[in-house]
Amino acid sequence: MRHPYVALDTETTGLEPGRDEVIEVAAIRFQGAEVLGTWHSLFKPAGPLPEPISRLTGIAPADLEHAPHFYTLLPDLARFIGDDPIVGHSIGFDLDFLAAQGLTLSNPRVDTYELSTLLLPELPERSLAGVARGLGLTYPEQHRALADAEAVRQVFLALWRRLLALDLGLLEEVLRLANRADWPLRRLFEEVAEEVSRTGFGRKVSGGLPLSLRLVEPEPRPEALEEMGDERPLDEEDLAVLLSPGGLFARAFPHYEYRPQQVEMLRAVVRTLNSGGQLIVEAGTGVGKSMAYLVPAVATAVRRGRPVVISTHTINLQDQLFNKDIPDLRKVLAQAGPEEGETARWANFSAALLKGRNNYLCLRRWEVLRRNPTLTPEQVSTLVKVLLWLPRTRTGDRAELALVGRENAVWNEIASHPHACRGEECPYWQQNRCFFYRAHWRARAAHLIVVNHSLLLSDVATENRVLPTYRYLIVDEAHHLEGVATEQLGFHVTEEEILFHLAAISRPVGPEREEGLLSFLPTFFRGPKVPEAARQTLEVLCREVRGSVEAARAATQTFFEHLSNFLRQYREGESSSPYDWHWRITSSIRVQPDWSDLEIDWEAVANELWRIQERLSRIFQHCLEYLEGTPEDQDLLAEIARLGQRTAEIREQVTAIVSQGQPNGIYWLSVEAQAGTIGLHAAPLHVGPLLQGGLYGQKEAVVLTSATLSTEGSAAFLRERLSLADADELLLDSPFDYARAALLVIPEDIPDPSDPQYGRALSRTLVQTCLASQGRMLVLFTSHHTLRQTYSAIRRPLEREGIAVLGQGIDGSRHMLLEKFRRNPRSILLGTSSFWEGIDVVGEGLSVLVITKLPFDVPSNPIFAARCELFEEPFSRYAVPQAVLRLKQGFGRLIRSQTDRGVVILLDGRVLTRTYGPTFLRSLPPATIRRSLLQEVPHLVRKWLSGENEGQGFSIF
Repeated sequence: MRHPYVALDTETTGLEPGRDEVIEVAAIRFQGAEVLGTWHSLFKPAGPLPEPISRLTGIAPADLEHAPHFYTLLPDLARFIGDDPIVGHSIGFDLDFLAAQGLTLSNPRVDTYELSTLLLPELPERSLAGVARGLGLTYPEQHRALADAEAVRQVFLALWRRLLALDLGLLEEVLRLANRADWPLRRLFEEVAEEVSRTGFGRKVSGGLPLSLRLVEPEPRPEALEEMGDERPLDEEDLAVLLSPGGLFARAFPHYEYRPQQVEMLRAVVRTLNSGGQLIVEAGTGVGKSMAYLVPAVATAVRRGRPVVISTHTINLQDQLFNKDIPDLRKVLAQAGPEEGETARWANFSAALLKGRNNYLCLRRWEVLRRNPTLTPEQVSTLVKVLLWLPRTRTGDRAELALVGRENAVWNEIASHPHACRGEECPYWQQNRCFFYRAHWRARAAHLIVVNHSLLLSDVATENRVLPTYRYLIVDEAHHLEGVATEQLGFHVTEEEILFHLAAISRPVGPEREEGLLSFLPTFFRGPKVPEAARQTLEVLCREVRGSVEAARAATQTFFEHLSNFLRQYREGESSSPYDWHWRITSSIRVQPDWSDLEIDWEAVANELWRIQERLSRIFQHCLEYLEGTPEDQDLLAEIARLGQRTAEIREQVTAIVSQGQPNGIYWLSVEAQAGTIGLHAAPLHVGPLLQGGLYGQKEAVVLTSATLSTEGSAAFLRERLSLADADELLLDSPFDYARAALLVIPEDIPDPSDPQYGRALSRTLVQTCLASQGRMLVLFTSHHTLRQTYSAIRRPLEREGIAVLGQGIDGSRHMLLEKFRRNPRSILLGTSSFWEGIDVVGEGLSVLVITKLPFDVPSNPIFAARCELFEEPFSRYAVPQAVLRLKQGFGRLIRSQTDRGVVILLDGRVLTRTYGPTFLRSLPPATIRRSLLQEVPHLVRKWLSGENEGQGFSIF
């Protein structure tokens, strides 16, 4: 380390520089392991010290009473820091605060948060404490400046050692990239490369081939799965005994619990795979549905040599299946002896995880961007992250990277894309280095193929060109299938997206310059082999396309300007709303005179788009005739085809939205609250027939399962929504003893959610109940607005008692909030839609679940409103069943194991007073139920959690 660094940390009264103040600063000057000096001081703020900050830091108001004001020590702090590089975790936060109070520092900066995303992409959490833990460092004290500055120093030194271990060739490539943009970490990498070069420990990556070919090892291409021709049905008993007491699972796992429901589900899945058809299985929490379908799926795939596709919705379940459940199953089957017969052979099954194409890095596109002479800082950081990751990854999956902010947009420039793919002509394909095709080759060779619903439905939309051919399908988290199908089979576009598409074809950037396809197309027609007539024809076509693009651009801007004026009259009083606005296009809207003017405006755009599409088609044919078919020529043809297809899609879809709505279509407009961006949307009215024709009807056997598929003991609602009239049905209760484990409290005197007094009663009840439970509480909301109001009302009184309040959209990402909640039992977590499922907090960490409101869909939601019109009694036949399934999902967050115990509080009295109330309650697990008054709720919670009144529940029906 050739010069000193200064580790810096501040503590402040809040999060907003200029409004909040610095109350503590610590700085540690160091060079290598040697500490050269320490600077530390508290500061007296102009305003009072907020209680949450005092509790968080341990700094009391009395500690600041006689502390100096910041400005008095500003010169001394500036002298201590000097000109040396400053190191900090999210250092921009600290420097912004210092600048707001008069100390502007222009020193080079090193952000250990950013550095950790380069060197430790696998970390689940990137707080200072999280990075320290990931590096194996002890970090006992947090939220005091001196302790945090010391932690920053230790983290930086650990990351420095990792940098010194990098290949010199990689470091030199980092510097080549860094020199093309103002990248903050450039100076650090220069120093590291110098030290590695000086000490001689680094080695250069061998030259010759392109860098990506040197970094990514080729893989043997596996043979495609071979059909075995064995059509014998599976033996139910042989498979059931694996999960029975004394079976293979019991022998493999010491704490294995036999669950009759799991065996019953396994038998039903076996019968479906043997005989064909469709099966709906609701398996309550704790049934163990994954193993109940994995065991017969493996047996079927291995015996017959045909793959089974397993589709999930959430990343959590996809990861659990591929990284835990499937390896566990392989471990169990590997222990099979001769007495288990064929079972021992099943242990050799293979599995593959397959994601959408955009999830995989395209090495060729990465090389193209890497060679770009000018780069943005975001492009540099993304390219460097990939560079350091390539020697370690086998999958090329973006989920293994820690991309932040605008880096996600850069990923789209280097991700695999169908229209930028050369296929067999690409050297990466030829050498088995292409990540996308690797994943597909593994999938073609696998017995089990794990996908998500989006990819499954992309296969439907492309007429089965995405996944390998398969006959057996298992859909887990099947309650999401309709929603994902609606999104995947729909369409949306904004003015910005249309203009961006047109710019990809042609965009003037000066009197004599343009960007886009037309700017480089003529370069392919140079040279003696191309006749002059061909060049002239291309020139004419380009001129015509250029003119149509300009006309389409102007017409698009006019259309959206008029559309904005049209919508303004319908948004009176809502234009300043902090929430997105949706407005459905119905037949009554289309007959209005003003709407006819919009149709005329769009027709002008559509006509120009048709001309662009037609001329791009002619240019494509012209290129086929005269170009030589080099890899560059193939790239050009792919780009022309992509732009032509996108042009046609925009023209056809927006024409349907504006002028020619289809009977099976839902059409609407949206306005973003922040930017005011107008979006045009289309979605299918009923996805069931589309799924039946494109998915179920083409498969030999389909199993759909979830913990929440039924209402009042029937899956009729799901059958109707997904067109599964002939499917067999199996509803399995949870093996958990809910009467002992869960208390459901329903206050009788809670005001109606529409009553102005509801918010006050909600906040008061949450504070009192949370104090009774000492935190450990998850609160589920149906709107962000109510969540924020409640957060503001309960934060001060609860934090005064040492209970942390965590709010979705306020205190960090979903993952960060869950980590904080798990680590701190004295906390309350407020969440909306994404927290109603996929949350798994086992044990006392989650003891109280509050559901603030029955989760009915918003009546103004265009898709909900349109689908309601399909029913004579839309509320009872559509709105209620849909809300029941969501309530069951939320209720399921509480009891996650046999030993869990807790309370659910439903703060919506309509479940007691409305005719639909019993439908909700009869669909929930059989918990102990108590009617109560609001003032009794804390007492009931305290008694239940202490173990009193166990099993003394009663039904309210």
